Amino acid sequence: MTFDFERESNRMFWIVKGHLIPKAWKAEDIVSMYNSYFKRMWGNHECCYREEGFDEAYAKRKEEDANIRD
Repeated sequence: MTFDFERESNRMFWIVKGHLIPKAWKAEDIVSMYNSYFKRMWGNHECCYREEGFDEAYAKRKEEDANIRD
């Protein structure tokens, strides 16, 4: 899974659920979720209002992941 797709999948999940994708999810589950949520969000002009806090939460997760690898 590319960095861009991982980030966009988490963003889509955040818009719908209000939190990041659980770490235990498999790649195929993330792709399936993304495709489903993409269809759901298509044409939804209000979804940008639900993005608040995503950038901070995603940056924190990436920082935590980097610390685990070190």
